[in-house]
Amino acid sequence: MTMATTARAIGSEAVQRDSDYVLKGGWYTLWFSMFVMLFAFVDRQVLTLAAAPMSARLGLSDGQLGMVQGLGFAIFSVAAVYPIAWAADRFGRRSVLAVCIVTWSLGTASFGFAKNFGQMFIAAIAVAAGEAGTGPIFASVVPELFKGRKRLLANGLTYFFGYLGISLGLALGGGAIGAIDAAHGDLPAALRSFESWRLAFFLVALPAPVFLIFLAFARLDVLHDAPKFEAAKSPSADDFWAFVWRNRVAMGSVLGGLGLYVLAFGGYLVWLPVAATRLFNATPAENGMAIGLATGLGMVGGVIAGTLIVRRLIVHLGPVATIRFFWIAMTVSSPLLLAFPFAGSTWQLYSLFGAVMLSGTAIGSMVATLLQDMVPSVLRARFFAVYTIVVGLIGGSAPSLVGWVSSALGTEPRQLLVAMTMVAVPAWFAGIVLLRMAERPFVGLIQSIAEREGETI
Repeated sequence: MTMATTARAIGSEAVQRDSDYVLKGGWYTLWFSMFVMLFAFVDRQVLTLAAAPMSARLGLSDGQLGMVQGLGFAIFSVAAVYPIAWAADRFGRRSVLAVCIVTWSLGTASFGFAKNFGQMFIAAIAVAAGEAGTGPIFASVVPELFKGRKRLLANGLTYFFGYLGISLGLALGGGAIGAIDAAHGDLPAALRSFESWRLAFFLVALPAPVFLIFLAFARLDVLHDAPKFEAAKSPSADDFWAFVWRNRVAMGSVLGGLGLYVLAFGGYLVWLPVAATRLFNATPAENGMAIGLATGLGMVGGVIAGTLIVRRLIVHLGPVATIRFFWIAMTVSSPLLLAFPFAGSTWQLYSLFGAVMLSGTAIGSMVATLLQDMVPSVLRARFFAVYTIVVGLIGGSAPSLVGWVSSALGTEPRQLLVAMTMVAVPAWFAGIVLLRMAERPFVGLIQSIAEREGETI
């Protein structure tokens, strides 16, 4: 029996062993988590849409703007995510998430008061600190509430609505800035003293109290509420890192490949509105609506295409079908990255981005299930924290790298598109290579976990 055949059989047995059901409160908790992530995305998209007027008003260079949008988030996401995941495991996800919501809401409001680069950077750190824990907390609770194939559905919905959050965030953020612009003269005197982009940051920080009320009814602490929680507690950090080290080839190649995939993606998502404004005089409202539409269409098409293709591949290849689809989809879509510097209009920029979103979403929609399958349940939250660190460290550097390359190339507006391509293409191809290398060790890891199921790591 080949390794792929064995892994396929293991996966089939696991699906049969787990009946398809949802624990009480599961759907409420899932929808709550998706709305929280939606507004986390809105915060980020308002920052993206406000980048051009914000940098002009505060005199920020492309390098400084890239640091605010990328490095500021990346640094504290990396620093905060593992301690937050550990605290959520030990002291309860609900209380930790409440602190996260308050922290990022205060950070978002701080953008509206910022007067220089230093204050903007500190606000970015606060937002990153608050948002850092949401991924590990929500990803780790899904397998506890959703069993069997219901878990796949829950992960798919989470990813779908996560990217819908980007799309809606761009649309809502652009619409909010446009509406505030139109009504600015009719606002009270105290508010008229703030530019529209500052008021937009205040607006998206307002839902925090509502989230805290709904948080009280979410079932986030399934293990903590169980009678045998003490026996089910996560093992020590030494045990976790020992497991990672034993499987370092699979872990390194998968996490590295996914990090490079996010690095290539990140530059386009952040800098495209700035490029459209500089090259074609697009307004924040136009960017928000058009990029939001491109994101939404690409996301829907990507989730549908990826699901249909992998469902066919997995019958023949087993779990390795997911990784194989990852690097094949990246290879096929690589010419799109090379076309951005030649865009002659906003609709060409938006269309190219929509096509890249389709490919990227087809891959990204399967990442959560892939990562959940790579570790035993007792190690899952911290593994997602490690994934967030890797992606934050590698992928979060994209805006800064593009900004620095753009500054080095000169002030001609089209050089920004060239800089985006110069950063994205090498990262994209390196990610393809790593994910291709991950196939065999990944199958071995799946077999190892299946053999250890029920044992203490």
